[in-house]
Amino acid sequence: MPCTIKNPANYQLGELEGHIHGMYDHFESKYGFKKPPTMVFDSDPGNQSKVLGKTAYYDPQSLEIHIFVDGRHPKDVLRSIAHELIHHRQNMEGRLDTDGYSGPGYYLENDSLKEVEHEAMLDGNATMREYEDTVKYKEKDKMSLKEWKNNELNKQLLKKFGILKENKKPDFLDLDKDGDKEEPMADAAKGKKDDNKEDLEESTSGRHSDADRRQGKDREYADRLREADGDDEEEVVEEGELPDGLKKYQDKNKKDSESKDDEDSESKDEDPKQQSLQEAIRKIARAKKVFLNGKRIK
Repeated sequence: MPCTIKNPANYQLGELEGHIHGMYDHFESKYGFKKPPTMVFDSDPGNQSKVLGKTAYYDPQSLEIHIFVDGRHPKDVLRSIAHELIHHRQNMEGRLDTDGYSGPGYYLENDSLKEVEHEAMLDGNATMREYEDTVKYKEKDKMSLKEWKNNELNKQLLKKFGILKENKKPDFLDLDKDGDKEEPMADAAKGKKDDNKEDLEESTSGRHSDADRRQGKDREYADRLREADGDDEEEVVEEGELPDGLKKYQDKNKKDSESKDDEDSESKDEDPKQQSLQEAIRKIARAKKVFLNGKRIK
């Protein structure tokens, strides 16, 4: 149950009013008051001029806490309220009905009242400090959480009504050129590397096969010349013709050449083995004594 504030002094409460209610709620939740007190803000210029003047008092009959507010710091006003709230608790528990002297200077004369004053001074200041630190630290985090929830709620509503549109995740670079732009770039790069390796192996294998075929043809050509080498007869060859022993090989080789129109330019380059075979062919031709237009081929 909230407390009531009366302000006959016309004290400018400002932010103080919120703290009065907040601190009272903290005390009430901790001590469980049966009835709420009434806060009364009083003005007494004569009391203000006294160094040891009154700051506040509690009336157990009316359940009122009177605070003198002239020229005081707001936090000092809260400190007086905290002290008197402990007296309010003591009153709700029936501990202010003590025997003995209760007039001016009772603190020195009445041990029972002195004990309740000690309790008010200690518990009042301690409980106020709890409230202060709660506001400074814990409540700040709670407000941040509340603000976060509100922001999330607003964001969801904006999305629902199409006002807020999330940025679409950018596509990855298609490094391996497979059309998959959602594939992570690291995987795409690996795939591209593997493809390049396979292409290189296929290309190398193809070049080796072409070279092997060419060398095989040269060896077949040389073998045919060697077969004809046993005959020492001179053979006259007209211009544009080959010896009879080589015509069949030329025809077969011509057919093979025509079936491979896209032969690599690298096939024109002679490697050492091919040069050796061609040199052997020239030696056999010289031994065969082949003539062209009456002249011997050297």
